[in-house]
Amino acid sequence: MNFMTSQPGTDPIIVEGYFPASPDRVFNAWTNPDIIVKWFGTTPNSLHSATIDLRLGGAWQFIKTKDDTKTVGFEGEYKEINLNEKLLFSWSHVITHASGERDASPYSQIEVRFSPKGRGTYVHLTHSAVRSEDARRGIGGGWEASFGFLEDALSP
Repeated sequence: MNFMTSQPGTDPIIVEGYFPASPDRVFNAWTNPDIIVKWFGTTPNSLHSATIDLRLGGAWQFIKTKDDTKTVGFEGEYKEINLNEKLLFSWSHVITHASGERDASPYSQIEVRFSPKGRGTYVHLTHSAVRSEDARRGIGGGWEASFGFLEDALSP
C-alpha cells in the first residue's frame, strides 16, 4: 500500500493511511514507547529504544543505533497534544559521539491528526520544514515504511 501522498522530495511530506483500530488505540501506538519500538523505522523492531514525556514541552527520543562510538536517533519536543486527535512536535536527526559532541539536523515539524472513520482511524501526517530534498526523500521513505509497520502492529 502507498501511504505517501506528496511527491517524493517535496515540502511538506504528507503521509496518510487508514488503520483498523479506534483513535485511542492508534494514538496510543504513537505515544507508548513499548509499541513505537515495534513499528517505527525502515524495518520492524528497528529501534534500540524510545522515551516519551507526553506533555506540552515534553521531550521524546528514539534511538536507532547505539554502540561504543556513537548513538544515532531522532528527538524533539511536543508542541501540542489533543488526546486521540492531534500531535504536533519538533523533529531532529541526531548523532551523539562518545566524546559528547553532537551533530543534529535543524529542527523540522510534524503534525499528526487522528480522525475516526467507520470502525477505524484515518491518520494524516504532515512533516514540514525539512531543508534538503535528499533529506525529504529519505524521511518520506521512512514514514512510508513506518506506516506499513504501524498497520501490522495495529492488526487484530
